[in-house]
Amino acid sequence: MSNQNECIDSTPSKRPFRPVVIVHGLMTGDTSTMEHLAARIVELHPSTKMYVFNRFCGLASLEPLWRQVRKLAVDLLSVCSLHPEGVHVIGYSQGGLIARGMLETYGAEHNVKTFVSLSSPQGGQYGAECFTKLFPEMTARTAYEVFYTRLGQHALSVANYWYDPRHRDLYLKYSIYLAVIDNIKSQNKTLMNISATVINNTITSETNNKTTVEDHVSVSIAAVTAAIGKVAEDHDDNKINNANKITSDSIDSILAKVVTNDDDNDYREFDNNWLTNCNIRKLGLTRLQRFVLIGGPDDGVISPWQSSQFGVLDNTGALVPMRKRQQNDVYSDNDPIGLLQLDTTGRLVEYTVPGVSHHEWHCNERVLRECIIDWLD
Repeated sequence: MSNQNECIDSTPSKRPFRPVVIVHGLMTGDTSTMEHLAARIVELHPSTKMYVFNRFCGLASLEPLWRQVRKLAVDLLSVCSLHPEGVHVIGYSQGGLIARGMLETYGAEHNVKTFVSLSSPQGGQYGAECFTKLFPEMTARTAYEVFYTRLGQHALSVANYWYDPRHRDLYLKYSIYLAVIDNIKSQNKTLMNISATVINNTITSETNNKTTVEDHVSVSIAAVTAAIGKVAEDHDDNKINNANKITSDSIDSILAKVVTNDDDNDYREFDNNWLTNCNIRKLGLTRLQRFVLIGGPDDGVISPWQSSQFGVLDNTGALVPMRKRQQNDVYSDNDPIGLLQLDTTGRLVEYTVPGVSHHEWHCNERVLRECIIDWLD
């Protein structure tokens, strides 16, 4: 029996903060890279449960994006199932594109409330300066000759979001990731599925010589480097159409060294369950309570920097902001991924922050306090 004089606190208890998932960027990933951001979120929002994904760290972050999406989604959906109240996701740099791929792929299953895209090239990348350490001979004007091939698309993540405004036709033909999650093309099975001969050769090779992810990426880098070198040689000799041009046969032979046993499953799973269903992709974003886009003019890596807010360049080099990307593009009236719907309902939030370089976004106090923390309710 309760005491009638007992003081009862009728003040409603504050709802705890939702858990936060962090998806790292290119050539980063171990928990130490993102631990500052995770720790500061907990300091500002005590008791927040943090999940810092640490798959595909370092060199492994160069693995093709569908492979990363498929495996990281297992982790994301597991976190979602543990927290029926919903979670928030922060995707930094390339991690923002991976996060968007996961949300769109599992549009009917995730319970993500806020998606923060932190200096992520959502409009694609068209600038080679940040890749010169890996590929010294690559330039923005010639990269498409390798990236817009089956070799480029199946070898390295960076090719999956390369957007060359001078070759949109080739982008739409060969892009197996960005153009697909933008919902502006239906996937071509002949581009998604590697030939049976290549797969069989690869399975035999892998069975005889089990390799690590790092070994596989190293082979991919070497193959792409060799291809870029051949393109550079052709340009230097002014022999753009000569016999040394990369041929379909040479690409197939290189692919046999690049693909892994996982490749067929990577693409077949999505082809069967998702690639033909545009509505699931759109649902993945329209279910969000908010979509936060953060970038700035001093980024120095994302090119153009407005790509962090879905901006692209046209074939003359002029900027096309997100809201001008119409005519069957991501912000057109048919609203392929829901950006228009999010915008008109006040759920699309943009921040432009000067003075922040690309490698500082995840540890910049101003960015955290002014652009991120208030959305992590």
